[in-house]
Amino acid sequence: MSRLLRAAPMVALLLSTLPAASAAGPYDDLLKYIPPQANTLVLVNVKAAYDSPLAKAEKWSANTYQRYKSGIGFLPPDAKQIVIASQVNLSNMTRDHQINLVRVSTFPTIKSLADREGGSADSIAGQGVVLSPRNVYFTSLSGPAVASIYPADRQITARWIRHTLKAKSASIDSYLQKAADGAGDSVLTIAVDLKESIDPNLMTKALAISPVVVKQKGVDIPRLGKFVASVTGLTMTAKVSQGITATIRLDFAYEITAHKKIARDLFLELLDDQGVALPGMDKWEPTFTANSMTLSGPLPTSDLRRILSLFSFPGLSPEPDGKGEKFTGPSTQRYLAAVDAVLTGISGKKDSPDYGKTATWYEKAAGQIEQLSRRYVDPIAVDAASRSAKRLRAIGASLRGVPVDLKVLDNQAYYNSSSSVGVSFNLWGRGLRPMLNYNPNGGGVDTNYPEIQAAMAKSIADSAKTRFEISTEVSSIIATAKQKLSDKYMMPF
Repeated sequence: MSRLLRAAPMVALLLSTLPAASAAGPYDDLLKYIPPQANTLVLVNVKAAYDSPLAKAEKWSANTYQRYKSGIGFLPPDAKQIVIASQVNLSNMTRDHQINLVRVSTFPTIKSLADREGGSADSIAGQGVVLSPRNVYFTSLSGPAVASIYPADRQITARWIRHTLKAKSASIDSYLQKAADGAGDSVLTIAVDLKESIDPNLMTKALAISPVVVKQKGVDIPRLGKFVASVTGLTMTAKVSQGITATIRLDFAYEITAHKKIARDLFLELLDDQGVALPGMDKWEPTFTANSMTLSGPLPTSDLRRILSLFSFPGLSPEPDGKGEKFTGPSTQRYLAAVDAVLTGISGKKDSPDYGKTATWYEKAAGQIEQLSRRYVDPIAVDAASRSAKRLRAIGASLRGVPVDLKVLDNQAYYNSSSSVGVSFNLWGRGLRPMLNYNPNGGGVDTNYPEIQAAMAKSIADSAKTRFEISTEVSSIIATAKQKLSDKYMMPF
């Protein structure tokens, strides 16, 4: 050890004489602010997206600006790049918090930001911050960049600020760094570090009841379990030209050769089980290297927007319509227009053949409504939106098999809901419970999973009428609020 310590100055001197590194990527100066514990990274090259032929044809810039003005978008008009990082518990798929960095041309002062948010200015670890009523901390970084910590957690914010003050270069996981280095001209890059996230024994048990595996003949399940558990990461990229081409790559520590026949369908089954499968992905053909599988195919603009919504966060509030006023008609009008846009977007899911797999999107839609800025918005509209968001969460819960009582909806919360019928199954080791009776000596697996599947399917089917009634209630709540506001402000809503 002493030799290594004595050699350190010499190593540093040698490194200082090496040629300069290649040109910095668009995110390099922001990546140093990402805490090393992050295992999920999202990079959005907004400028490259707007410069694409498809974006110009579909007027992405103008549409994004209108969404931002309405309060629904998290991209301010002058956004250039976005970096989103979070630490996700991959065993139960819960996210503690996420750090959001948005490179902008100008950043409002802390005082003006507090006014725009209707929040309070404060100092944490020597850094000026704003605590927003939308459960998020805002602050600034050099660059300039807007930083937000969502949901708001003072201790986590303090630790993150201390990290930024001493950060000289990126210290993120090597898999995430490699994905960032390879982002190139992609408008979207999503990378997830999956190393050591799956227990191979649990995976082996789970695979024994996977519909995809059951259909195959002669699958060596223990060997397949070890292979799947060796996954090191997932990277998704989207490039935009005349259209959007998406690529998803899964990397493994073990060779994939023996599992090529089943790997693609197994992955699609996982996405479907999580409710995030995209239409048309089943037509994407795989390619393989020794240790990876890649799926590529076209992606509609609506699906790109839907993917981004999974990582949405409260963006900076637009400039208010009035100064010193408690509520304004125009602010309230734009707020309800944003609520309408969210409800219209989720209503299209009703016609989906995978209706029973759309709980995730209802929950994200509820989150989008809850993230809207309520500054200068009439309480009538805020109350209607809050009640609507609760009902979207209730629909999501119902789609997971949770019974919903319409009479007490406004007194219930449906956060992180799970089925009361049983436990949903997925291939990554989440959700396994004592319903499995596993004999490691070759006796196989005895499980009541088929019965649980049938019970959940029946519960979801039986609740179809309730979900329809909830949707009707949402429409009625919003319509009633609009009528009251029209009478109050003498303007259309």
